[in-house]
Amino acid sequence: MPITLSSVRRMVSTWLAALLVLSTGSLLAEDTKPAPDIPALAARHQAAMTAGDWAAAAKVGEELVNAVAPLHFDTAYAVAAAFCQMGQTELAYAWLEEAKGAGYWDVWTMRQDERFAAIRDQERFKIIVRQMRARSYIQMLERPERESFQKPDQVMAALALKPGERVADVGAGSGYFTTRVAKVVGPDATVWAVDISDEMLSYLGDRIKWEKIANIKLHKAQPTDPLLPPGGFDTILMVDTLHYVKDKAAYAQKLRAALAPGGRVVIIDYTPKTMEERPWGPPPEQQFSRQELDAAMAAAGLAPVRVHEFLTEQYFVEYVANP
Repeated sequence: MPITLSSVRRMVSTWLAALLVLSTGSLLAEDTKPAPDIPALAARHQAAMTAGDWAAAAKVGEELVNAVAPLHFDTAYAVAAAFCQMGQTELAYAWLEEAKGAGYWDVWTMRQDERFAAIRDQERFKIIVRQMRARSYIQMLERPERESFQKPDQVMAALALKPGERVADVGAGSGYFTTRVAKVVGPDATVWAVDISDEMLSYLGDRIKWEKIANIKLHKAQPTDPLLPPGGFDTILMVDTLHYVKDKAAYAQKLRAALAPGGRVVIIDYTPKTMEERPWGPPPEQQFSRQELDAAMAAAGLAPVRVHEFLTEQYFVEYVANP
């Protein structure tokens, strides 16, 4: 009987069920931390559901999902690697898709994994890698902890956007600010969600459908050029994006060209810190000082007019064109 994806899924599902019963910890990776007692969590979850204790059921349910999910995507990844070693490329790709759907995110390891040497230069493999990277990046952008330092409500209040204002969110990513901006400027204005990533724009396209936001336009940019129409915007917003741009002065010139008379460029980005001081955010080599930012903007004929200082990890500066 030939090996099929459905038959392998059944075998892996059986194996995962055995793991749930035995709960001896992950067989796929070494870990010094105690393995979660999955059967005990499942029993507690069922007891809470039976008792109608929804708060406990939700809490224990989250613990259970967090314990089981890595077993799912690690197993799918391992099965994909095995099929690749056997030369069964289609099944390898099918299981990579399964791993991606289950939340596999470690694309650095995946790209270095010699078990995928036969396919890692193929475009199909590269697309899966990009999609996995985009998913992990979206999770990072939308993590609940971000609100504590990003302070989106305070940022939106400080921007003081008006109904009908024309806004471009350059480096829109998951739409963290794009959707907020769109709701404030209202249905008579179109917010441009600008990004260089097809995966990000695809996600944002889905997001605005399920959130029923009709006034966002998706716009593909280039790494060195936002490709914005001249004089088209009252506000150009860049949040946690400019640190990716190498020639900031040249990029700023393109932003200025896209400003309508009286328009502004708003930059929010990370203040420089060492990895010891802040073990997250952009690496030190991508960070730049407020002085460097002002110099790049000045080279494009933009001057700071308002500085907001309530963000603890970032500077927040508004620039307008020199008269």
